[in-house]
Amino acid sequence: MIRHVCVGTVLMLLINIEGTFCLYPPQDVKLVGSYLQWKKPPDEDSVLYLLQCKHGSKSDDEWYNVMSHNETELRFKISPEFYEAVFRVRAEKGNNMSEWQYSKKVQCVNANSCVPVMKLSVKPEKAYVTLEHMDESLEKEHGENIQFNVSFWKVDNGGYSKVEFIITNSRKQILELESGQNYCFQVQYLFYEKPYGNVSNQSCAIIPETLEMIKSRDLLFIILTTLLFTAMCGVCIFMLFKHHKKVKQLLQPLRLVIPDHYLEFLKSGDGEFPLQACSSPSSQSLQSCDMIIVIENSSVKQKGQEEEQVF
Repeated sequence: MIRHVCVGTVLMLLINIEGTFCLYPPQDVKLVGSYLQWKKPPDEDSVLYLLQCKHGSKSDDEWYNVMSHNETELRFKISPEFYEAVFRVRAEKGNNMSEWQYSKKVQCVNANSCVPVMKLSVKPEKAYVTLEHMDESLEKEHGENIQFNVSFWKVDNGGYSKVEFIITNSRKQILELESGQNYCFQVQYLFYEKPYGNVSNQSCAIIPETLEMIKSRDLLFIILTTLLFTAMCGVCIFMLFKHHKKVKQLLQPLRLVIPDHYLEFLKSGDGEFPLQACSSPSSQSLQSCDMIIVIENSSVKQKGQEEEQVF
């Protein structure tokens, strides 16, 4: 009994799935230039189309609706933001729908907005420009008709010199440029000598100087410094010679005036400092103090003489 129920359930699911995907899918889904194109299913009229895309290559990446319930349009214009995206489209009619049909990944030949990949390196008096394609679709599709247009110019004191161009199919370019100068570079595709896609961002670099130029600059700096120092020394010597009298006066030491009583003390041979009379009442205290000192000294001497006589 359970076996019969399971078999019936499976049959019903198969019937529902077959009824759901009973429509034929869109035919010949492909990328043609800048368009995604497909053809309507055979023997199917009044069907609608659902178009989705995803940018990632992983299976769990989310699909986004791009166009839905469209009956007349059988193509879609690819804009630059869909670069490296994958599309899928299916037919719908009522509750019925077809299986998904997938496109190839969108490449530069479909987006019309690709920019060459430029790598810049510099050495003394040289710049090395390496060019690469974002993918190989343009070269496979157009061959030598797709070219690189390299432009470069010198930045001098905030201004720009004349822009120079190099049109080539080679992926490596060696440019001989002026050392010590700042140069900027850009690149764009040319298709049949006409601009194709977008212009790359500017890449700027200063061209290094050679070792000989660095040594020459250092030698010139030393010579100029020596000349300047010699000139300054000559000017100083000339000014000293011209104004030597004034300089001599300025260099003489200051004259110090010694008071008279110090001079008398230094000239006297007994080594006693002369006492001066007080010239004003304010100095009476100092005079009396001096007299007391003299009296004390004399009494000390007299006492010493008496002690000698006793002995």
